[in-house]
Amino acid sequence: MVLRHFKIICFCFVVMACNKKQQPTEATTETNKTYDLTEADIAKLKYLEFAIDPKVEALAEPWQPYFRLKTAIENIKKTDFSFFDEDKKAIPELLKELREGIPDTLKTQSVLSRITIVENMLYKLDETYQLSTTTKTELAASVKALLISYSNLNFQLNKKIEKDGQNIVRPN
Repeated sequence: MVLRHFKIICFCFVVMACNKKQQPTEATTETNKTYDLTEADIAKLKYLEFAIDPKVEALAEPWQPYFRLKTAIENIKKTDFSFFDEDKKAIPELLKELREGIPDTLKTQSVLSRITIVENMLYKLDETYQLSTTTKTELAASVKALLISYSNLNFQLNKKIEKDGQNIVRPN
C-alpha cells in the first residue's frame, strides 16, 4: 500500500515538473554583434604590420580582389564587420577571385600559401563573429590572427619584388 502511494506521488511530481517552461537566458537574447570590441581595442593588439611597397602596389593595380580585401581589412580595424553581414557568398567569391586573378609576376608558391592562410583566418573570423557565444577576447584573437596573416601576405609580396630586383652576378 505504501509503495502504491509512493508511485502516485512520484507520478504527480513528474507531471508538475514537466509543465514548467524554460525561461530564456540573457545569453540567448543578446543580439549585440559588436561584442563591445572598439577600435581602440584593435589598435592595442600587438603585431608587426607590413605596408605594401609602392612597386608592389603598381604591379597589383589590376588585381582588384586584393584591394577589396585591403578595404575589408581596413574596415575590420575600425570594428566595421559589415563585410560578414552582407551576402554569404561574398567571402568565397572574393577569395576565389583573389587566388585566380593574381598577376603572374606575383604568383609564387610562397604568396599562394600566404593567400591560403589569409583565407583560413578570414573564415575563422567570420565563424567567430557569427557565433552568439563569442566573447570579446575570442573575437579580438580572431581579428589579430587575420591582421597578422594579412601583414605576412604583404611582407611576402614585398619580399618577392625585392628578390626579383636583385641582379646577382655569378662568377664563371
